[in-house]
Amino acid sequence: MSVGDVVEILKLSASPPNIIYPIPLLPILVFVESSKGDLFKLGLLILFSSIFYAGINLWNHVNDVEEDILAGRRTVLTENPKIRFCIAVASITMYVISAIIVLSNLVDYRGVVFFLVVVALTWMYSDRIIFGRIVRRLKDHYVTELMAFSASIPSFTLTLWCMVDEISPKAVIISIAITFFMLVGIFPKDLKDATGDELAGLKTLAAVFRPSTLIKLSFLMAWLYYATIVLGSFTYLPRTSLLATIPMSVLIYTTYRMWKNGWSVNVYTVNYIRVTAYSNIVSLILLIISAPLSRSLPTFPLGL
Repeated sequence: MSVGDVVEILKLSASPPNIIYPIPLLPILVFVESSKGDLFKLGLLILFSSIFYAGINLWNHVNDVEEDILAGRRTVLTENPKIRFCIAVASITMYVISAIIVLSNLVDYRGVVFFLVVVALTWMYSDRIIFGRIVRRLKDHYVTELMAFSASIPSFTLTLWCMVDEISPKAVIISIAITFFMLVGIFPKDLKDATGDELAGLKTLAAVFRPSTLIKLSFLMAWLYYATIVLGSFTYLPRTSLLATIPMSVLIYTTYRMWKNGWSVNVYTVNYIRVTAYSNIVSLILLIISAPLSRSLPTFPLGL
């Protein structure tokens, strides 16, 4: 295995990029919302997230070789069959290391259940090498695909939370908000792979639904994300969490522009979709900032 192959494998481990890995916004959010400021815990959350999601991504890629070949996509896995076994072993090893980290650092042992849910769903989502020879993998049909994401995202968020604090209503609200946040990107993610999925006989979202429908659902998830933040800010989240709703003004504008263009995906509207994605990231960063900000604001006696 050459140095070039190692570099390509590292790129695959971080593809597709998300707020868990290689951009660890979710671990940072959980840390600032739940911990008592122990930076060791922050490093632990980032380490666990990086190893676990690198393993998930590699497992997904090594099981997707057939679709990648049909779609004409060239990767180190499609070009070098000998590496596929090594990648599969590396992915399994990352799952094991992640389990050791979680089990050794739980504050709330309900995290074991949440972690097992994530392991089972992410494994079965991609697997066609082991159990996938007997049962259809979850990503091959849009119903099981959405079920997998809808359960694994909040479960992963709560797993992180259980590593630093006990589960609370705030933890549940954060996990719901993050689920909607990540579903924004789930609906349109396979549009570029629609042809390959159809040729492979898969019933994925991109192969079954029209692009306009998927874009509408993506924008709906963005609105639900902001709605969760707003409702949470008046219940269990700090009131400063409303800071994260500032980018909602961008969503209002892009939603209007997409509606005016019939929710079509073209060279013009793709910019609105991209701007919406960036503004959502800004919102999450503001949510991270809002937690320590709420603790630093002065409090006043009633009546002043």
